[in-house]
Amino acid sequence: MHNLRKRIPTILTSEEILDKAFRKLNKIDKECPVKADMVKRKSMARIASATDVISSTLHKYVKVFPSINTRDDFLAEMIEVTVGVDKLKKSLSNLDWAAGKVKELQKQYTSKVMTSSSVQSADTARKAFYGRVSSIVKKVGPDLEFLTYARSEFRKVPDFNDEFLTMVIAGFPNVGKSQFLSRISAAEPEVAPYPFTTKGIAVGMHQVGMRRYQVIDTPGLLDRELVERNRIEMQAVTALKHLANAILFILDPTETCGYHMESQMKLLESVRTTFPELPILIVENKLDILDSGSDRLKMSAATGQGVEEVMTALLDSIKHLEKPEPMF
Repeated sequence: MHNLRKRIPTILTSEEILDKAFRKLNKIDKECPVKADMVKRKSMARIASATDVISSTLHKYVKVFPSINTRDDFLAEMIEVTVGVDKLKKSLSNLDWAAGKVKELQKQYTSKVMTSSSVQSADTARKAFYGRVSSIVKKVGPDLEFLTYARSEFRKVPDFNDEFLTMVIAGFPNVGKSQFLSRISAAEPEVAPYPFTTKGIAVGMHQVGMRRYQVIDTPGLLDRELVERNRIEMQAVTALKHLANAILFILDPTETCGYHMESQMKLLESVRTTFPELPILIVENKLDILDSGSDRLKMSAATGQGVEEVMTALLDSIKHLEKPEPMF
């Protein structure tokens, strides 16, 4: 299962973390007949409590984000096109540094409190610890803000299950990819008659008997160099590269999508060149508007005409990859 979200909790701001750490410190009490010893024990307990809250909170954020130790898998590339791998690594590294630094300061100022010669010096050491720690947490404030943004972006990306054979729908914007997905699965992507309707990758499940297949609707792929494509288009390329067992390429012979057939065929050749190992099923959509007379498969995703035949052909192209059904 490719889960980019991975149950990432709400990310607190630096001010909220400090408030959480310092809010109850004054309630921490330590009984001792000697006032100086009592103050030292209170100070050390408060330092320990603040350290535990801050370091555990920061370490938790580091651990809950997806692992990005490798850059050649699906998750790493999705992170790259969503928020940037290097940016995420840097922010998580900064949080890890801050958590470790707070623990170092705990040892340093606990020692100062223990060796203080008076109540005043013990109290001064504790307050100095608060100040140093506050400075460190505020320093990673921008990193916490970035992780909040990353969490928000990750939540927009569907979960992908690599246990299922996967078919990816490709083609120019507005050729009917989202309508087709709606027809053959329970997914409900946004469908509207304007370019770039699909804002991100949508995933649906198609079931035949006991078998389930993953079908992915990609954003519109534009016919230009990879380096010129925007973030949404890069998500489509990433899906094709890592997830597809077969590609359904949808053409619009009516050209009401806004792109001439010449451009659509050029894009098809680009996809073929980029993914030569994958079977590509080519189908003409909008049969309810125009029958081009070609020998290609045809359908109308709007009315459902020909959709069943297209799915049968698509499943046939990956039939050799299917595992035998278990015997009961």
